[in-house]
Amino acid sequence: MKQQLSTASNYNEACELLRSGYVKHVRLNWNIGSDEFFRIASDWCDTGAKIKKDGDGFIISLKGFPVPRQH
Repeated sequence: MKQQLSTASNYNEACELLRSGYVKHVRLNWNIGSDEFFRIASDWCDTGAKIKKDGDGFIISLKGFPVPRQH
């Protein structure tokens, strides 16, 4: 079964999609700067997400279902 791939056009949208619990793969479909890239990596890779290069962009993938970070 093919995994659902959603597309985010900014940082907040990417985080909302990832937090929703319904989406496991999000294409980062904007001209992401290094600061934003490292911020999304540090926010999500701690929870087991992986980021891979895909053509001109990146796809962030979650293992299992995301657990919202406890503050």
